[in-house]
Amino acid sequence: MVHDENNAVVPINEAIKPSIINLSNGITYDPTSGRFMVPQTGQYLINWWFNVRSKNTNTECEPIALGIELHQTTPGFNLIAHSSTHNRLSCCDTGTISGNALFAANANDKFRFVNTSNTDFQLVPNDRYSSSFSITRIN
Repeated sequence: MVHDENNAVVPINEAIKPSIINLSNGITYDPTSGRFMVPQTGQYLINWWFNVRSKNTNTECEPIALGIELHQTTPGFNLIAHSSTHNRLSCCDTGTISGNALFAANANDKFRFVNTSNTDFQLVPNDRYSSSFSITRIN
């Protein structure tokens, strides 16, 4: 599991970089790039949630949905999954982006989550955590 307790701002098209790592299944994670690497070829299941606040600075504060994508970044660039808030958020509103994906990967493939919203967003601790994702090799 990788999770975070901070309130970092994630710019548009930038990687989300949770900083607390508790992985024990051979998967590695680099908090400076937000990339994780799988150790073996196989099928993986990933579950995630990110508690986010819109940083929309549009003067009209038009409500927008916030979204993230899970991308394979090495050896090529592939979209694995997309998820978004289930409602449109006005300026400074908070929502949760959650999802899961089942994907095939080869040993040493790298992946990361990216802010694909039309605005920056901020991770927001709810109780203690602001984000979490866990990865399991299923075969």
